[in-house]
Amino acid sequence: LASPAGTTAPASASSSSPRRARPPTRRVAPSSSRGMISTTPSGGPRTWDGSTPPVITSDEPGSWAHDTVSRRLREDILARVFRDNADVLASGTIAEANLRALDAELAAAATSVITRVPRDGGPDVDTWTQLCEPHLGKTWLEAPWLFAEFYFYRRILAAIGYFDPASPAFGHDPFARDKRAGLDAGMGAATQLARRANAFAEKRQSGSAATAEEVRLFLMVALWGNRMDLSIWPEDGGNEGGGTKGDRAANAFADALSSGEKYLLSDDSQAAARLLLGAEGPADKRQTAGGTKKNKNVSIVVDNAGFELTCDLALADALIAGGCASRVTLRVKAHPTFVSDATVKDAMDTIDAMASSADADVAAMGARWRQHLSSGAWVLVPDFAWCQPQPFWSLPEAVVTELRSSRLVIVKGDANYRRLLGDARWDLATPFEDVTCCFPAPLLALRTLKAELGCGIPREKASKAAEKHPVDWMTSGTFGCAQLNAAPAGQHAVASLATSLPPDASFAGGGRQGKGKGEGGGEGSSLLILTERERLDLAKTLVALANASRELARTLRSAPARSSVTLGSTAGGTRNATGDDQRKLDVVADDIFATHLASCGGTRWYSSEEREAPVELDASGTMAVCCDPLDGSRNIDCNIPVGSIFGVYRASALGKGDVNDVLRPGKEMVAAGYCMYGSACTMVLTVGGNVRGFTLDPSLGEFVLTHPKIKCPPTGATYSVNEGNSRYWGGGMRQYVDHVKYHKEKPHALRYIGSMVADVHRTLLYGGTFSYPGDSKSPNGKLRLLYECFPMAYIMERAGGAASDGTQRILDVCCTGIHQRHPIHMGSEEDVEEIERFYREAAAGEDAR
Repeated sequence: LASPAGTTAPASASSSSPRRARPPTRRVAPSSSRGMISTTPSGGPRTWDGSTPPVITSDEPGSWAHDTVSRRLREDILARVFRDNADVLASGTIAEANLRALDAELAAAATSVITRVPRDGGPDVDTWTQLCEPHLGKTWLEAPWLFAEFYFYRRILAAIGYFDPASPAFGHDPFARDKRAGLDAGMGAATQLARRANAFAEKRQSGSAATAEEVRLFLMVALWGNRMDLSIWPEDGGNEGGGTKGDRAANAFADALSSGEKYLLSDDSQAAARLLLGAEGPADKRQTAGGTKKNKNVSIVVDNAGFELTCDLALADALIAGGCASRVTLRVKAHPTFVSDATVKDAMDTIDAMASSADADVAAMGARWRQHLSSGAWVLVPDFAWCQPQPFWSLPEAVVTELRSSRLVIVKGDANYRRLLGDARWDLATPFEDVTCCFPAPLLALRTLKAELGCGIPREKASKAAEKHPVDWMTSGTFGCAQLNAAPAGQHAVASLATSLPPDASFAGGGRQGKGKGEGGGEGSSLLILTERERLDLAKTLVALANASRELARTLRSAPARSSVTLGSTAGGTRNATGDDQRKLDVVADDIFATHLASCGGTRWYSSEEREAPVELDASGTMAVCCDPLDGSRNIDCNIPVGSIFGVYRASALGKGDVNDVLRPGKEMVAAGYCMYGSACTMVLTVGGNVRGFTLDPSLGEFVLTHPKIKCPPTGATYSVNEGNSRYWGGGMRQYVDHVKYHKEKPHALRYIGSMVADVHRTLLYGGTFSYPGDSKSPNGKLRLLYECFPMAYIMERAGGAASDGTQRILDVCCTGIHQRHPIHMGSEEDVEEIERFYREAAAGEDAR
């Protein structure tokens, strides 16, 4: 539990601050490797056009950010450091000189420029060197606000020699006095809190189950405890009217119990409580939809010390006592920052203060907390990652891995919330789920507003808050949010196919008709240009399809071990809507895709091979999905690769808002793809342009781009068809196969698996043809036009190949029924054209007869 310490002396800060006169040319101490910036190419959330909103800087006079950097950091925070640490900052010492130099920089924040953090022996210096690099030469006001604040606190530590064993301030917390005052001020309120916490624990010990409302109460206590953030307290503790600091702490606790929904701008606390209790509800369905494995580990990313930390520990206590968690990991700062932010020492001081209290209730609560630590039910884990400004989608890999194992991560406080948003000015109404889509685990953010940014706040509530407090509603801490993302969507690489399109991107239905080779539409085809909302919904739909494929891949891997549940035909030998024998996994797969698409917020219609008719999933969505959830399911019992196939249309294209939204020619699709479940889980997608291949990284749960531009060779050396049906073929197909077998200089090889996705995938990569022709037994073939032929034809054409029924382009065929079947030949363009030639010759011969 020791604080981290370096072993080398720091480089002293310059005594003269740099100016810019012209544009510039776990129980263990965290290691330095844990602080390195993630290199995972997640990229973070994006708006419909692939951009991120502008990051807040401090160069806007009148803003809270400007006041913070131009005045508060120097006049409030740094002044306190000088005042409270006179014993280690004696006049004439190196530490005092360094802090005076920092003070001079801040006094001229409009011209002083960012420099690198001195090499002071801190294990995090290399990370800070990376973090500073983009901002070198910028002034303090021009640099991103969040960066400037974290940088300021790290510079304080460098100045006093916090990491230098030879320094009098080695390991010295420059904010310890304020933290202790905050802890003492909260002891009166802790008495009220202890009574409720003890009663809750005793009730659980008697065998009574915790209720969602009880758990929600402790979430609210932890939320409003954030009002005890010492960095925004005036020096008198905010004691207007002659009150005491204890009064303020007691008032904060009273707010938690009485303010209710009055000051909550977004409240998912009830859903979060149900999730923690394991009760069935929307949060649990979203968690399952995201493919997150349920467990009993909860992480709390702690914010402030003082009474807020007391409230956080009360929440952690309730999670253990109420059976919501078997372990709570308290993730704290590796070193002092932001005046009041909690370190391991602050947590231990708080626990000791409670356990040694003269109040019997508080002492009992403290004793229980000590027991949680000794038993391993609580674990204190410091990390440098919580002391740095990078967005939470760029956390170090080691931290991401740890968070991913949590059933829920509770992120406390405003600074942490700002990192969730990348400190960017998102539209306040942007859904919280969209902005936090890259977080590695289910997430609950508890925040009182102390910065001019946010998301997931309905416009009506924002307007009412602004009316009540027109000057400081976003910065005073009066209003709060409890926001849940029970299943962060992730899949940034997949979503970027939609968000990275140029604003005027058009969709013309493949490239073959006009010889566009996948780069544009054919002559005379109608151009489809998506609106901003449609592009965002398309990205959400693609992410939902990727997450559904990921969950199905996991289900298929475990299917042999659960054969009675997942393998074989459904009870009673039922058949699906197209008359095929319905396997158990067909039903499972269909439900997985429907669940993910229903929860993504972008898909209106879902039409599946397994259903009699399309279903409306979300009336506000703008996309329609046609899907074969599990193609080749009869091959699962013998472990042959299977797959999922899907096509995406604009639901509003015809303006009817009914089943006609899916009964459209394939050339009107805006996206198509398939996922193949084999030795690797491979997804192939196209969104109006190049065909790209992704591979599922099981350790991340993400599809990563592995094939940036798939092209089908113009000709190949294989053909793929069920030759067992040759006795039923017509002349054109029979003559083509005879030609490639016996009359080519080098005969083509037959390659047929009997699983469409696997056969088409091989053909796409290596060339040749895949065919399922019509014959005398099945004149329309066996494959469904909407679910199999259209999506695969769209992909093949975008990759430079071709798809035909022997007489016409597949994507031009009019669909008259959702389960309509149709013959198909697809693959290398020259080979498909050869098939069409044999069909024409056969037809001409029949006409002559």
